[in-house]
Amino acid sequence: MEKFKIIGEIMKRIKKFMNYIIRDILIWKSYKTQAVLGILSGFLGLLQFGFMGRFIAQGNYFPMIEQYGGNILAYFISGSVFMSYTTLSLTTFKSVIRQEQIMGTIEYLLLSETPLWEVFIYTIFSRLIFTIINTGIVFIFLIYTFDVEIKMNIISSIILLVITMISLSGIGILSAGFIILTKKGDPISWVYSFLSGMFSGIYYPIEILPKWLRGISYILPTTYAMDGLRKTLIKGYSLYEIKEDIIILIIMTAIILPIGIYWFKNSFDKARKYGTIS
Repeated sequence: MEKFKIIGEIMKRIKKFMNYIIRDILIWKSYKTQAVLGILSGFLGLLQFGFMGRFIAQGNYFPMIEQYGGNILAYFISGSVFMSYTTLSLTTFKSVIRQEQIMGTIEYLLLSETPLWEVFIYTIFSRLIFTIINTGIVFIFLIYTFDVEIKMNIISSIILLVITMISLSGIGILSAGFIILTKKGDPISWVYSFLSGMFSGIYYPIEILPKWLRGISYILPTTYAMDGLRKTLIKGYSLYEIKEDIIILIIMTAIILPIGIYWFKNSFDKARKYGTIS
């Protein structure tokens, strides 16, 4: 009897998750122009990186990225693709809260049968599926367009992306906590996006940084995620071969996620106490 009850709960949550996917598809259909322009902007941005990489690669050798295959095109393209997932992790939670605040429906959301944490999970994984499909198609297209040799391990790459997004979710939840209190201002995601772009090895190896700045790289989850993702996407590494990156990401998740949840809960309780939640 207990077994059937557990199966029923699992099926109920799967149905809810599918409803969120259907909702996102309907939203996409309702705002087709905006969605298409967003995809096109991302594609053209990556295309520019591809051309820039091809230009820089002419007659040059890049020893600093030899561990990733030494191809500057693959290095640039994988870094740009990775930023899509970083942005998704940092902005999804606060966008859910802000959207409900603007529409004046956040109270209904809080009173609904589905807990807020479930809404967060369904939303981010629904958007993750669309992002994987979108960036995957663009990535493969650019790889073939510029004739870049890679040994892609798709399963390892997807698993690493999921681990990365869980790790960055702690920071995203911190951002959502600020949005509950301030309605608009969110320094957390802005600061982290800046630090990621500057110090995580997304656009250039961290070895190029001055030693006194390099320490910042080692405290950012995106540094280890980017390192592991390039090795799985370009070199075809297995999860075992990037175990050091995964272990560090898991440790960072164990620290960051509880802090994010604690801050969000405190922000939520404070806003509800003073009647400023909407």
